[in-house]
Amino acid sequence: MLSFGYWCTDFLVIQRALAAEDEAASERTPLIAAFPKLLFPFVGIFPGLIALSAFPELGEGSSLANSYNMAVPYAMANYLPSGLLGLGLTALMASFMSGMAGNVTAFNTIWTYDIYRSYINRDAPDSHYVNMGRIVTVIGVIISALTAYLVLGFESIIDYAQVLFSFLTAPLIGTFLLGMFWTRTTPWGGFFGLMAGTFGAVVLYVLEVADVLEFASPVAGNLWRAWWAFVICFVVTVAVSLFTPRKPDEELEGLVWGLTERKQDVERTWYKKPWVLAVVAILVLVALNIYFF
Repeated sequence: MLSFGYWCTDFLVIQRALAAEDEAASERTPLIAAFPKLLFPFVGIFPGLIALSAFPELGEGSSLANSYNMAVPYAMANYLPSGLLGLGLTALMASFMSGMAGNVTAFNTIWTYDIYRSYINRDAPDSHYVNMGRIVTVIGVIISALTAYLVLGFESIIDYAQVLFSFLTAPLIGTFLLGMFWTRTTPWGGFFGLMAGTFGAVVLYVLEVADVLEFASPVAGNLWRAWWAFVICFVVTVAVSLFTPRKPDEELEGLVWGLTERKQDVERTWYKKPWVLAVVAILVLVALNIYFF
């Protein structure tokens, strides 16, 4: 169901982008996509609550049979008829494979072109980079298979995913925001800020595991870890950027907010204006958080 929701959202985004003929239409694309994304917690949480009520033994004991990770397989095996069960299994495998394919491709590309070709071996022939990409792909898949066993040490997959998000996603947001809105941000500032934020999150996690730090719950630990990873990344990025040479404005045009030419919004229909959609999306988000707080 989550995969179907993401697919529908991506399809909507692509459709709107292809139809965009002016600035207002292109600005509406992510805003319209924000509305179905607001429903994703319902898609994930409500089926989980239903599964917990149907299988109350979940979460009791440490065996895999009673793990929360078995909620979806149990629900599918007990409540889906043969035809829909095959379709559900196919959808699960498709979502897993699409996510892994995207991660492997990103890992391959970042290492081969952004790191190896840019800083290690600049003048090699294309065949060399192709072979390097193949080797890195195999290494990345092996590493991912080994790290998958770490999930067994967590109560559920979502806890494992949230720990990874606090390591990687939280500091990346700081790098992204500074790079997008501050023209003084430098490549070295972004690099060291991202590394410092990730390292800080890892240190906090190690201290939590060693019982040096205590949080009210694993979720609270993830939230605080993500916050400090963001702050560390933000501060280090600013500090390093102030002492390293920045890129000229010509290279930042179209990438940084202050150096990007903005066209006039000519949308005449009031409910199609980007600011109206943005305000409605924010109000819905705030209302949902207040209601379910």
